[in-house]
Amino acid sequence: MAQIPLSSQPSRSRIAILCMIAATVIWLFNELNKDGYTLQVRYPIHITYNDSLYIPTTPLPKSVSAVLVGNGWTLLRKSLSFTVPPVSYPLTNPLATSVLNTNALVATMHEQVKDVRISNIVLDSGVLDFEERMIKTSVLKVDSIGLNLAPRFVVSSFINLNPSTVTFDGPTSLIVDIPDTIVVKVPAQKIQGNYDEELPIRYPQSPLLKASAERVFVSFEVGELLRNINPTPAVKAAQPAKETSSKNKSKKKK
Repeated sequence: MAQIPLSSQPSRSRIAILCMIAATVIWLFNELNKDGYTLQVRYPIHITYNDSLYIPTTPLPKSVSAVLVGNGWTLLRKSLSFTVPPVSYPLTNPLATSVLNTNALVATMHEQVKDVRISNIVLDSGVLDFEERMIKTSVLKVDSIGLNLAPRFVVSSFINLNPSTVTFDGPTSLIVDIPDTIVVKVPAQKIQGNYDEELPIRYPQSPLLKASAERVFVSFEVGELLRNINPTPAVKAAQPAKETSSKNKSKKKK
């Protein structure tokens, strides 16, 4: 009877490794079929409010850390691709709400994720800070007294501004500090020609404050004054002669 060559026989170590892999796979499948596993995920949230009346002065939380409890296979699928729509958290009175209600968040999450249970959520920053929203329009005006013109030169036209007003939108604490009239200063020195430049509008800078315009076009015409012409000597000499003739006429009448 022919014998199988030793080189064609599988080694005992290879068989042992294959058995261990098979046993591990079977054990993993059995374990994943069980319940009670936990998975920590980032759960998106969306805070809703009347943005025409209120404005947040601190960044709103975009997500929370949630602990999901459920079947091993279910949590494995969610760990590979956890995509859910953000939880909507409505605020009816933002000025009176300083923190998020975690119980309301958990209840809304349970409505969206049906096949797992949410045991706990952790907020990175649950503090809310809102102010009333305010809109104000200020008039732009050029500092005409502070214009630096060359000698004998004057402004010979209206000073035009485009735009002539700027509207601000933001929290009340910032808007109240903006004056009704914003003065625009012309930085040019010794102006002796027509002026047409774009200048910045000075106002308190803040990421919470929005302005309808940040720069303004300023234009005006400049003219040179003519020198005064002194009277000629001939005219001065003729004036006393008129006075003398009038005196002679008065003497003849007497």
